[in-house]
Amino acid sequence: MQKVKSLWKIIENLLFLGFAASIIYLTVISFIDGSIKSFIGMGYLNNMADPIQKKIYYQSVMALLSMLTTFFLLVEMIRLFITMNPFKNFGMKLATLNSAMKGQSFLKQLATLFNQIRQTTFIQEFFRRYKSNFLAKVFNEYVSKLIIIFVYIEMMPFFQKFALFTVEKNWIGWLYAYLMWELSYWLWHYAAHRVRLFWCLHSPHHAPAEMNLTVAWVHFFAEGYYTAAIQVPILMIMGVRPEMVAIILVIDGTWGTFIHAGEDAFKNGKLGFLEKIFITPSHHRVHHAKNPLYMDTNFCVLLPFWDWLFGTLQNEKDEVKIEYGITREMDVTNFVDFYFGECICLYQDLKSTKGFRNKLALAFMPPGWTPESREKTAIVVRQKFLAGQEQLGKTSRDYILDKLKS
Repeated sequence: MQKVKSLWKIIENLLFLGFAASIIYLTVISFIDGSIKSFIGMGYLNNMADPIQKKIYYQSVMALLSMLTTFFLLVEMIRLFITMNPFKNFGMKLATLNSAMKGQSFLKQLATLFNQIRQTTFIQEFFRRYKSNFLAKVFNEYVSKLIIIFVYIEMMPFFQKFALFTVEKNWIGWLYAYLMWELSYWLWHYAAHRVRLFWCLHSPHHAPAEMNLTVAWVHFFAEGYYTAAIQVPILMIMGVRPEMVAIILVIDGTWGTFIHAGEDAFKNGKLGFLEKIFITPSHHRVHHAKNPLYMDTNFCVLLPFWDWLFGTLQNEKDEVKIEYGITREMDVTNFVDFYFGECICLYQDLKSTKGFRNKLALAFMPPGWTPESREKTAIVVRQKFLAGQEQLGKTSRDYILDKLKS
C-alpha cells in the first residue's frame, strides 16, 4: 500500500508540473498579447471600449475585472518567486550539489538533483499553494463545467412554467433579478456550510491554506447538481428570465474570481467606501478563514444584502489575523485528501456510528456535530469565542436591532 501511495504521489506531482507549466505559459502569453494589442486599440482596450459603444456597460466592467484578475494572478506568483528567491546563494548550493553527486552513477545523480530541487523553499511553497488548486482546475474543466451548464439549461424551461410573474428587463428588474440570484446563492451556500453532506461537496473550495486567485478554480465536480437544484427553481418561480440568469452567471463568475485575490496581489483587499456596497476580497478572505470569529460568514458574492439581513455578515478585524483552510489536519499537497477528504471522513464516521437515525442525522446535521455533542459545530465555537467580546461580531444590523429593542 505504501508503494502505491508513493507512486500515486509521483504521478500527482508530474501531472501538476505539466498542467502548471501549460496553464502559466498560456496565461502569460495571453496577458502579454492582450497588453501589446491594447497599444493599437485592440486587446484589453477594445474589450472594454467596444461594449461601451454598444451600451453594454456591464461587459466593460467584466473585461476590466478579467484583465485585473489575470494581472493579479501573475503578480501573486512573481511575488512568491521574488520572496523565496530560489537563486539566493546559488554558487554555494551548486557546490554542495556537485559534492553530493561526485562519484555517483547517472541515475543516482539525477535522483540527487531532483531531490535537491524538491527541497528548495520555493518549490515546497509553490507546491503547497498551487498543486491541488491546479489539479482541481484541470479535473473540473472536464467534468463540473459541463455538468453545471447542462443542469441549468435543462432545468430552467421546466421551472419557468411555474413562475409567479415575469420581471421586466429595466434597471429595477435587473436589481431584483440579481437580488434573487444572491438569495438563491446565499441559501445553497449557507446549506453547504451547515449540512455535512453538502459540506463534503463544498469543502475542497475551503481546503487551500493560502488565499490566491487559483482558489477560485477549486470546486467539487458534483456541487453543480445541488446548487442548480436550489437556485433554478427559486429564480424561475420568482420571475427571473433565463436570459437574465445567463448574464448574471457571467457577472457572478467574473466577480467571484476577482474576490479571491490574495494578500500578495491586493494587500488589504478593501475597496474604500465600496466596502459598504459590494463583497470585496477582504470580505471573502473572512469567508475562507477557519478562525472561530469568521466561521460560516459572508456567503454572498457581489452584494452583501442577504448576509446583512440574515446576520451572517462579518468584516475583517485587525485584532483577528486570518488563518485559511479547514479545521481538520490535512496535507494540502495530497490531492485525494484535499478533494475527497471530507467525503472519506463522513464515510468513516457513518461506519463507526450506531443506529440508522444517528447515521442520518450525522449526514444532515452541521459539520462537527455528533450524537453525543454539538460543541464542535461552527455556531457553538463562534458563540464561545464571542462571549465577552460581542462587538467583534456586530454589524450595523445588530446596532439597529439593539436600538429597536431599547
